[in-house]
Amino acid sequence: MNKLFIAFAALTVISFSSCKSNKEKVEENVENTQKQLEETVSTQLEEGQENVDKIDDFIAELPTFSSPEANEWTKKYAELAKEMKVAATTGDQDKLAELTKQAVDLSSDLRKITQKLTPEDAKKINDWTSKIQKELGK
Repeated sequence: MNKLFIAFAALTVISFSSCKSNKEKVEENVENTQKQLEETVSTQLEEGQENVDKIDDFIAELPTFSSPEANEWTKKYAELAKEMKVAATTGDQDKLAELTKQAVDLSSDLRKITQKLTPEDAKKINDWTSKIQKELGK
């Protein structure tokens, strides 16, 4: 009976120690996963902010034109580009779809505006929008 009790006690100790080590392993894996997730999110937020900052740089350098209509259009497009970059960075697909529709409308407005511009202004506005679109694609 004594041997049976010692064997049972030994099994109990081994069971609890192995359960405890499994539990500790699980907790450690959870902690590691949480740390990796936090680092990934942090990195993505930093990269997203860098992209938004680049768009902000382009917006800060708004070209000016002889046409007030073209100047107003560039302001609208700059704001739209910034909102699109934020929506893309945050993954807000609904907002991005809505903004894409607005971009299509602004593109058709641009065609009308460029017909009224001087060739130099038309080239300047097309070059500027190309830069913005290139940054949005990143």
